Amino acid sequence: MYRGFLCAVIAITLGSGIAFAQEVKIGFAGPFTGPSADSGLAMRQGTQLAIDEVNAKGGVVIGGKHVPIHTFFEDSQGRPEVGVAAAQRLLTRDQVDILVADIFNSQVTLAVMELAGTFDKFMMSGQPVSDEIPKKIKSNPQKYKNFWKPGYSSSGYAQTVLGTVTSLAAAGKLKIKKKTFAFLIEDNDAGRGTSIAVRAKLEENGWTHVGTEVVPNGYSDFYPQLSKYRNDPPDIFLTLFTAPNSGAALVKQIKEQDFATFHFAMFFPTRPEFYQAAGDAAEGLVWAPLFFDAVHNPTQRALADRIRQTFNVPANADHALAYCITAMLLDNISRAGTVAPDKLSEVFATTDFSCAVGRWRFNREGHDAVTGADGIPMPAAQVQGGANYVIWPPSVATSDYKPPR
Repeated sequence: MYRGFLCAVIAITLGSGIAFAQEVKIGFAGPFTGPSADSGLAMRQGTQLAIDEVNAKGGVVIGGKHVPIHTFFEDSQGRPEVGVAAAQRLLTRDQVDILVADIFNSQVTLAVMELAGTFDKFMMSGQPVSDEIPKKIKSNPQKYKNFWKPGYSSSGYAQTVLGTVTSLAAAGKLKIKKKTFAFLIEDNDAGRGTSIAVRAKLEENGWTHVGTEVVPNGYSDFYPQLSKYRNDPPDIFLTLFTAPNSGAALVKQIKEQDFATFHFAMFFPTRPEFYQAAGDAAEGLVWAPLFFDAVHNPTQRALADRIRQTFNVPANADHALAYCITAMLLDNISRAGTVAPDKLSEVFATTDFSCAVGRWRFNREGHDAVTGADGIPMPAAQVQGGANYVIWPPSVATSDYKPPR
């Protein structure tokens, strides 16, 4: 009888994953060195703050008991092959219960996703935006049944661009001559994926694409690209970089050349380093997404204060998004009461979690976070007097659009 009872206990313990675990181990891979390191390190800090706050209360709830979280971080350098190796170390050497990879780069995430067919673990990305991630999940739902994408999306950028431009044109604040647009983007999955999504949305609404220029990460000499459009500038000039120095160099060169077009920037103005390097050249820039506004939002200001007090650095959007994504993950672990991947995925499918920067819910088929008014907001902002103000959508605007002088 004793042997039978012991075998039953062992079976229950193994089947539940960590029925009597002493800790929950979560592994994170991200760009802690390389061109995207500023974002990667900020996201690491935001992640750690969320985990420290939950651990201070005893940890996550597993089997009715509080269990502390133990974190493991590996550097992906923003490179797919390095990211895959980092993820494999976390899964094999460190034996993590949950893998978050990549926390920032879409191209690394798409590579790491292939491990989902080998390791029976719950996996998710962090901030990666590429719509190729949910497309990949939809293409093989069995293989990727336990992989989720909690960051905002390329398609969210598309809706924000169209909504902003349409609203400004209707109000007579933006003059549209030919309904033409062009891209200048970074050579990665975020840049390519976002340009594809934005192009499709604009073309659906009668706009004409006149060109896409692609440059390496960290690129800073944009005179050849700008000269291509100087004599016949598009109505909208759309740019996306993850490296803030690229964005700073671009806006300076646009100002120097008096490049007359409506410039809509994506992502790089979320980074404080951009404003430090760009100086006055950033004035009047329209960009997205301003989902973290510690100046005008009291809840976000409180989070910014905690980040500054903990790490002695000014808070930015990367900190805030990582904090909220991690807080949502930890809440879902407690709701599931286990780290068993299938059970966690069931809970993720029913997520309705609110945090400082938005509300987390997921699309069932692509496992991607809902963006927009009912999810993670992606407002458009403008730099006015050295500060950022939301100009679209009107329901949350903190200022009106002011045409650059």
